[in-house]
Amino acid sequence: MYKRVKKAKLGRKMAHRNSLRQNLLISLLQRGQVETTSPKAKILKSDMSSLLEEGKTKSEDLNFTKKIHNTLGNSELIKKFSEYVKSEKVGVTIVKTGFRVGDNAEKSRVSLIGMDKKKKATEKKAEEKKVKKEIKKEDKKKVLDIDKRVDKTAVVKHGDRARTRSGL
Repeated sequence: MYKRVKKAKLGRKMAHRNSLRQNLLISLLQRGQVETTSPKAKILKSDMSSLLEEGKTKSEDLNFTKKIHNTLGNSELIKKFSEYVKSEKVGVTIVKTGFRVGDNAEKSRVSLIGMDKKKKATEKKAEEKKVKKEIKKEDKKKVLDIDKRVDKTAVVKHGDRARTRSGL
């Protein structure tokens, strides 16, 4: 019987939950933003904000550097973290993005404030995709203009089921 236990268990055992939190922290630092379910996003925000606050005050402390090394495990990520902590705008934001298709779970995007480099690259890719779509639409219009004949011999099936008992 669990009474007064105020931590999110996420439906996992302790070892799995800890590795999940560590992996989310690593991917957030690598990419600058992560899209996940809302309970995981809340935990990720609290973990990252506590690391950031600790990093501001104890950046030179040996125990803190060991803790960061154990958490992140990669020297490149440690350098990235230390540079991010030294910048002016530091923080974590959560934005709810919708619901997942398979199980209707609420999704949220967790992002680090001030890490906009990745967003600019994705915006460029999105613009390129829009241009490609416009070119494809023009090609489709040309094809449709050529072949406007309609086959009237085809059988039309109705997708609706019968609305009366006799139709069952």
